[in-house]
Amino acid sequence: MRLAFSTLALLAHIAVAVAVVPFYGNLAPDAGVVAKVPIHRHGGRVYNPDTVADMARFNAILQSSLERYSRTKRELQGNRVVRKALPLPDKLAPIGEDGSWYADVQLGDPGQNVQFDIDMTSSDFWVESTTSVRGTRFEAGNSQTYFSENKFVFRDCIGSLDALVLGDKQFKVEFAHCTPPRASVRTLNPSGGIMGLAHSSLSQTSLPHFFEDAKEKGKLAEGIFAIEFNNDDADLSAVLSFGGLSRYHDDPLYAPVKTFGFWQILFKSLMIDGNTVLDNIQGVIDITSPFVLAPPEDVRMFYNAISGAQPLSNGFWSYPCFEDPKIHIEHAGWLFPFRDSSLGKVKESSGYCVGPLVEADLAGLWVIGEPFLKGVIAIFDFDQKRVGLRSA
Repeated sequence: MRLAFSTLALLAHIAVAVAVVPFYGNLAPDAGVVAKVPIHRHGGRVYNPDTVADMARFNAILQSSLERYSRTKRELQGNRVVRKALPLPDKLAPIGEDGSWYADVQLGDPGQNVQFDIDMTSSDFWVESTTSVRGTRFEAGNSQTYFSENKFVFRDCIGSLDALVLGDKQFKVEFAHCTPPRASVRTLNPSGGIMGLAHSSLSQTSLPHFFEDAKEKGKLAEGIFAIEFNNDDADLSAVLSFGGLSRYHDDPLYAPVKTFGFWQILFKSLMIDGNTVLDNIQGVIDITSPFVLAPPEDVRMFYNAISGAQPLSNGFWSYPCFEDPKIHIEHAGWLFPFRDSSLGKVKESSGYCVGPLVEADLAGLWVIGEPFLKGVIAIFDFDQKRVGLRSA
């Protein structure tokens, strides 16, 4: 059901909006924090509200996002809906794609630097070593702690075990080590790794999930990870914390995961300038998306509430920059603001800005990405299957 505007609803939401959750953060000691890892985007920040939008780059990254979400399906298991991975023919996922987030990680002993791309639509840890000079290649033979029984867990990928350093903490991690044959076109791709942060139902291999395994072995104080943007960084970086938060915070406001697999939760409503526009939003939290993706009919309803808004191409929309809409989304009874309502100007001389919502037909799902997440600390709880948010 879509909500109509009403005076009572407006007053109620304004009252909640005044009480936007505060942040009382001070730098914390590392009690309960297993690791804090800086992460960055390949190619740098995707958009800047103060510059002209790179629509060609936007379209390429949008297509990559849609492809990631097309690799899954929904299944009913008992009394719950589970998101499962579709079988892939030849490789687990692309590495080093423009716009994807990555962490520099030490793998093996002595440590070899491997850039692990962050993927919130899969749960596998895997490393691909190709013959290409691009990327960061892992040489298993150069690690004194590498072990494998040479059992294939995916095409050209064997189950492996080695030391992995996240921040200043060391783990023993099982991962798929993929070495495509020299005759394969895959060996021309960049070397590197994928760090899957989704639930274990989205695995393509039979290997233990990193978080479940680390918690079972007592390596993690808590089965959680958290993401916090560094908005003061011109290149836009973030911090990925494992096992706890990187700073003291008030208790986060949690919502249960609705479909096991993705980090999918229910948002009660979305507002523009104090008016409720949409309700009952099934949103997947995904740091890898630089946009907010939504069903086409929802996107049209959203922009119809902004005077002068008009469609561009490939699902993107624009609106007069002077409108500067104030966007809030309701989570666990509180209103959280979008950090960015613009992805940049359409043209240098244009008075129109590219909006943060983009049309995407994902079977009714929203993907809540960077324009919203830049304003919050997001906490992902494997133990209790929930997502927490706090204002940044």
